[in-house]
Amino acid sequence: MNGNDCKFVYVDHMLAEHRRLDQLVRRTMASIPGWEEADAAGWLPRMQAGLQEIRTELAHHFRKEEEGGCLEEAVARCPQLSVDVGHIEAEHRELLASLDDLIGRCRTLGATTAAQAQTLDAEFRAVVHKLRAHEARENRVMQRGFNVSLSDEDAGSDEEAPCGEPWQTLPF
Repeated sequence: MNGNDCKFVYVDHMLAEHRRLDQLVRRTMASIPGWEEADAAGWLPRMQAGLQEIRTELAHHFRKEEEGGCLEEAVARCPQLSVDVGHIEAEHRELLASLDDLIGRCRTLGATTAAQAQTLDAEFRAVVHKLRAHEARENRVMQRGFNVSLSDEDAGSDEEAPCGEPWQTLPF
């Protein structure tokens, strides 16, 4: 495997994990009822199960990053990214704690009202917003560290490559 293939593997792996998390988030969001359906049976256990699945997947994703994964390789290639990666890794505990709080709230609810469903929906969307911002920062680090061009949606930025190489477009 040459250097370009290796960099694509790292970036593709990160993007694939983000897509997997996005699927879990979308499925969990779909379990939240609208105002008129808040008393529908079974939505709260489905939401709680979805949140737990997201939390498990996210903890695994973070653990791999912290044990020397894609972000560490980006820093090895572009050391000036180390501060950004430090900030990204510091967010891990906060994101997991936010999910733990939301899972705990789901566990303590009995029969739910429409207002409670709307509150859970808003809280979940706030966690998802933080997660998306976190993923965008990870993607920017990958883009800069591996000097590859990601889609605007994946990268979250139009920044230039900081390590002296021109952008390379991923082959997918």
